[in-house]
Amino acid sequence: MTKVTVSYKNNSLVSIEASGHANFADHGEDIVCAAISVLMQTAVNSLETVAGLEFFIFEADETSGDMYIELPADLDEAKSVKADIVLNTVLTGLQGIAKAYPKYMRLLKKGGANIQ
Repeated sequence: MTKVTVSYKNNSLVSIEASGHANFADHGEDIVCAAISVLMQTAVNSLETVAGLEFFIFEADETSGDMYIELPADLDEAKSVKADIVLNTVLTGLQGIAKAYPKYMRLLKKGGANIQ
């Protein structure tokens, strides 16, 4: 099962971490893992291009497939708003996967707002 943990600070989404293999299908053929990976990579690309972030924490382990994204603490207001939109859009997609494949993905939260 893939566990995706979203973390909040002051009711703002500040990080997303995906770990573990969903085990929906064999490695390389798992649509659940692929969907999660696409959303995580979309978050990275959108934080750079849409939110204009030049630096944020991004870690990916090609062997395990684990990914971690964390926003810097010192974002200006405009970038913070855009980054919030990006991460919440990605969260919406992750929620859809968790709802459609509850045996293969679990969505967890740390701090802040409730996840629907």
